[in-house]
Amino acid sequence: MSSRHQQPQRRRLGVAILMVLAMPAAALAAGTAHAQEATPAATREGGESTDAARTLDKVEVTGSRIKRAEVEGPSPVVVITGEDIKKQGYSTVAEALQTLTQFNGDVVGGEFNASSTQPDASFLNLRGLGVGYQLILLNGKRMTEYAASSGAASTGVSVGSIPAVVVERIEVLNGGASAIYGSDAVAGVVNIVTRDNWEGNHLRVRGGTTTRGGGDTGQFQFSGGKAWDRGSVTYAFEQLNREPIFSWQRGNIIRTGMNAPGNAGTDRPTFGLDTALMDAGYNDYYWLGKDGRLLYAGDVDPATAATALEHTCRNMGRNYFPMYGSSSAALPNACGNANYYDGDTLANKHDKTSAYVSGHFRFSDDVEGYGQLLVQRSRSEAAHRTSMYLYNAGSAYDVEIGQFEYWRALDPNDIGGAPMRVWEETTISANAGVRGTIGDRFDWDASVSLSRDEMKSSWKQLITDRVHRYLFGEALGEVDGAPLYRIDPAVLFGRVSPEQYASMVDTIHNRNLSQTAQAQFVLSGSLFALPAGDVEMASVFEASHSKYELRPDRRSLSTYAGADKTFNHTGVSGGGPRDRYGAGVEFRIPLLQRLVANVAGRWDKYDDISDVGDATTWQASLEWRPFDSLLLRASRQTSFMAPNIMWLYGEPVTNYDDYITNYYLCRLDGLDLTTTAGLAQCATDHHESAWYVEGGNNSRLHEETATSNGLGIVWDVTDKLSLSADYWEIKLKGKSQYLDTATLMSENASCLLGRRVDGTAVDPNSGACAIYLAYVQRDAAGGVTEYFLDAINQAGVRTKGVDASLRYAWSWGAYGDFSLNAGYSRTLAYDVQVAAGDPWQDYMGCSYSATYSCGDQPLAFRSRTNWTVGWNRDDWTASVYGYRNGARVNYQASAKLPSYVQWNAGLSKKITDNVRLGVDVTNLFDRYGPKDASMTWYPFYQNIYGIQGRAVYVNLDIDF
Repeated sequence: MSSRHQQPQRRRLGVAILMVLAMPAAALAAGTAHAQEATPAATREGGESTDAARTLDKVEVTGSRIKRAEVEGPSPVVVITGEDIKKQGYSTVAEALQTLTQFNGDVVGGEFNASSTQPDASFLNLRGLGVGYQLILLNGKRMTEYAASSGAASTGVSVGSIPAVVVERIEVLNGGASAIYGSDAVAGVVNIVTRDNWEGNHLRVRGGTTTRGGGDTGQFQFSGGKAWDRGSVTYAFEQLNREPIFSWQRGNIIRTGMNAPGNAGTDRPTFGLDTALMDAGYNDYYWLGKDGRLLYAGDVDPATAATALEHTCRNMGRNYFPMYGSSSAALPNACGNANYYDGDTLANKHDKTSAYVSGHFRFSDDVEGYGQLLVQRSRSEAAHRTSMYLYNAGSAYDVEIGQFEYWRALDPNDIGGAPMRVWEETTISANAGVRGTIGDRFDWDASVSLSRDEMKSSWKQLITDRVHRYLFGEALGEVDGAPLYRIDPAVLFGRVSPEQYASMVDTIHNRNLSQTAQAQFVLSGSLFALPAGDVEMASVFEASHSKYELRPDRRSLSTYAGADKTFNHTGVSGGGPRDRYGAGVEFRIPLLQRLVANVAGRWDKYDDISDVGDATTWQASLEWRPFDSLLLRASRQTSFMAPNIMWLYGEPVTNYDDYITNYYLCRLDGLDLTTTAGLAQCATDHHESAWYVEGGNNSRLHEETATSNGLGIVWDVTDKLSLSADYWEIKLKGKSQYLDTATLMSENASCLLGRRVDGTAVDPNSGACAIYLAYVQRDAAGGVTEYFLDAINQAGVRTKGVDASLRYAWSWGAYGDFSLNAGYSRTLAYDVQVAAGDPWQDYMGCSYSATYSCGDQPLAFRSRTNWTVGWNRDDWTASVYGYRNGARVNYQASAKLPSYVQWNAGLSKKITDNVRLGVDVTNLFDRYGPKDASMTWYPFYQNIYGIQGRAVYVNLDIDF
């Protein structure tokens, strides 16, 4: 028998959790407790007492600060244990949470986030509302926001900093809870509870790899603890190392080079990142003639121009080729390179070291001190592709051809490999407090906590003066304030060696910080007795101070005027403080023997540059148990979300965008942007450059408010079979939405023309069009001269859906014990109103390509399902886990992609009483997401499905 065990108090809590899950490997479905467990032990009619196992200590469950014996309450709570994470075949908390059925929204981060500035971010997006609309707690305390930001629209709390070894359980509340926790608890609350009060030692060693290459993983976990009469200490250590996965290692789905769609099997390749030299009016191209001089395509016949184009491409390197605007085009019109993406890291390389310690000490029978400390250091590496694209940054002139525009995509194979970016992150989560009892009636808990995330990053970045000096030589003077050069076509269209590339770059360093400190006091207990039972109360008082700092290398700031300014990279700077004060109270009132009401109210005060001021939220719910095995529940609550702190304090960024597609002019020309050929022609004919301003101390944003309703049932059909079903709806007012370039340009064009690309009518006088038209400035010919990117408060979002779960356990005698747990979630509607008075728009069928539909795709999948089948027999344990993602709209919003199913499996055997050996296989059948023929640009694959493929791991667990 293992020496590891928990103390009695923790055991009783473990019993409650096991009764919720009722199986050794609970799925990530909506786990439901027995409804009959909601009733404390009572006496049967014949005087016989109920099963003693149903007499539970009162515990605090996410969604309420009132301790109770029932795990199921007025709102559904999904429980995932640390053992579940192992038995599902996953290595990290983020991997497990990503398969929650309620997690149905598109999300920034995860395994495909390698090329941005958020290397290890793992964000949740419940109900498709966004990454900031679920409150993330660690042991009931707020976690600070992720410190790395790629822009003003990309902040939120990441669960990537929580090592799996410290997790005892994760409780996911589905529904609003601002009346209990304050801001952000709009779509739900995720509370990660760490190990405590543990005894014994456990060692786990895990190693594995993907069957298609890359992603080699090694994981070492050590955990243990010691308990004595007056206290305990629990400790854990984890080391996780994972190798990257590169684009070239997933050529089966992430196709580049001549194997890319549009290139494979044809002598008219149409895909590649182009290189070109044009006159400033974008009238025609200059190519390198065989005599070494520039040839202007507009001065010669098409065949001669095509010959010069081919010579130019071959001169630049072996992977450059003449590229056609469409498969039917007679002659090429650009010089392309499809290997630009070869070195992309689809999954980052990362090394993480985590240490954890917690403990408590009983000073007396009524007072106990406690604390937890979690520290993680990580190092991540990923390809930095923006340092592989060259152009003239701003206006430039040549003594012979006048004003010109030049751009070029470098080939990573020519410069010694794609440049890598390195991040070093340190996260600290600390919590200390004192708790006790007053008489036999009230519990109190006073605590302070600190959550801190610091991110340092560095990489080789192109430097503006070095790039211009290499490409164009020394400036000979100025024309209208712009530099005048005598360009050398042999350089512009010649090979770039590793040494020449190194002469254009320098190392830059950045530092970001996010921190939240909080003090909290909670008082709970019974107030007085009613005929049906005691009225219970919990009150909370909180104060916190947060700060957010982005400190990029000064050479990357838009205000930096030095010649050594970074090239093709503008750092986002800014930061500021936020103070928050909150007070709340909740009551649990037994109206009848089997009918309980829950009411709560809270007031929050915010002190920052926004107009939030204060907010008041409330919550009311009913729990009715007509008989022991049935629970009916209903709830209504309000919630709110304070403006994103980065949107408030991010400094404005002024930058030059050298690649804008002017959809307005394309549509005036009659191009059909619902076709691949039309899009390609649009990008060729109306490629523009313009200055833009992004962000900038947006104090105009106000808080978002929401009302949510829930109605559900939990039914224990038998002791072995339990069912649940819940209906939910959320109505959100003032949702903050950031305008990205593609969305803005597409919506602006639709407003100018009065219709979308699919023919849907658009009212140019609507409130939404007033926004889209004001954010883009054009000249008389329709060209873009300047545009602005910022967050706006949309009028409203409303969404609704259903969740369901099934749990069943049975025994087949000599064949062993079996269990089944399944969950299902479906979104029934998702409507958006951009501006007050505008019609509501159905966003259920939106594509994430802004050119085609809506400008936003909040839902990744309309429905998600998961299930686990567990088996135990003697020393053998096995589990099969699967999940299904429902249909998803394709890139062009013209059709639906089919559903996607993935299976994981695990098998283990106890070798001795203290040693277990097992194997896990994730993505058992090596499946990838459905092909999307409408996606005509890299990566030709909707990466929301994942790119890892099959992975095999071997596990060794030792108790001592």
